[in-house]
Amino acid sequence: MMAQSKIVWQAPDFEYRPKSIAWYWTSIVLMSVFLGAAVWQRNFLLAFFVVIAEILILVWASRKPTTFAFKLSGAGLEIVGQKLFPLTDIQSFSIDEETSDQWAELTLRFQRRLKASLVVNLPKDQSALIHNLLGAHLTEVEPESSLLETLERLLGF
Repeated sequence: MMAQSKIVWQAPDFEYRPKSIAWYWTSIVLMSVFLGAAVWQRNFLLAFFVVIAEILILVWASRKPTTFAFKLSGAGLEIVGQKLFPLTDIQSFSIDEETSDQWAELTLRFQRRLKASLVVNLPKDQSALIHNLLGAHLTEVEPESSLLETLERLLGF
C-alpha cells in the first residue's frame, strides 16, 4: 500500500473533559486544607502559592480547547498558518489509540534532547494513513504515558 502524500485534519489542542460542580467544590476544599496548613505553619509564601495554584486550576479547568488545522506531508507536520515541524528534526513517533474514544494521540519526539515532545490529537479514522506516511520516514516507538499525563487524566484535565 502506497503512503498518501498529504493528510489534512482538524483537532482540538486537548480533549476537554467536562467537570461537575462537585469537582470544583472538591478542588476548593482541598485548597482550603492546604491553605489552612500553610497558615498554621506560618508559611505565608506557601499560602500565597496555594491560592495562586487554585486560581490557575479553576481557570484551566473551565478552559475550552482551540481547534487547529494540521497538514502532514513528506516535508513534515504543519500547524496550518503557524509552524512547520520538518521530518528531519523528528527522531521518532508513536500513535496511541487508547487515550480517547474519538481521538488518537500522535507523539513526535525531536532530535534535540532538550526539546519537548509534541503531542497532537488526530481522528482515529485517519490514524492508519498517518501511521503509513510517518512510518515511511521515521522510526516508530511504543506510546508511553508520563506520570504527569496519567495524573492529568485521573484529575479530569
